[in-house]
Amino acid sequence: MSEPSVRRYSGRSVDEWKAARRERLLDAALELFGTEGYPTTSVERLCAQAKVSTRHFYHEFQNKEAVLLAVHAQVIELAVRSTGEALRQTADAHVGERIGAAVEGYLRTIMTDLRRARISFVEVVGASPAVEEQRIAFRELIISSVAKIGEAAVARNEIAPKDFRFLGLCFIGAVNTVVYDWMLADPRPPEKEVQTALRNLAVSLMVN
Repeated sequence: MSEPSVRRYSGRSVDEWKAARRERLLDAALELFGTEGYPTTSVERLCAQAKVSTRHFYHEFQNKEAVLLAVHAQVIELAVRSTGEALRQTADAHVGERIGAAVEGYLRTIMTDLRRARISFVEVVGASPAVEEQRIAFRELIISSVAKIGEAAVARNEIAPKDFRFLGLCFIGAVNTVVYDWMLADPRPPEKEVQTALRNLAVSLMVN
């Protein structure tokens, strides 16, 4: 028995139209939340930016909070992919090189687009219990990665045992403060300069 035909509109299936509509809304959220801010952006403003009707908005998202969760998840996914690739490429390297590469990979995903930086370090903080849960879960993922890198280095006799959770918390706090200050600075220091300083801090915390 043949497969039923898929109805197409202007060469696209219904699912393709829905995916494109959702992507436009996420692009609009990245732009508006990352420039004007989450609290001041209405659903109507998102829809106007994305050229999507409010009726179709609610086909894709339950509310504005759901859009923030989705766009923040995209930023997290990008960071995880970047740091994961850096760690794979340095699998046999000394812990200093590994942690430095991971930090550089993470910071590149955040600092090359100020909208992602603002969403990550400003807009998601305390936005709602669900958003805060997602933010903390990502923080715990970073700490877990730091601990795994550190424990592997201890097993290879590269460094002495340490409280890697404490080190991870210290470093995350430093990144949050430094990147936030960098975002507001005028003139803004070169991002590479800030990335190098944070990379060196991470290596120092782990190795020394």
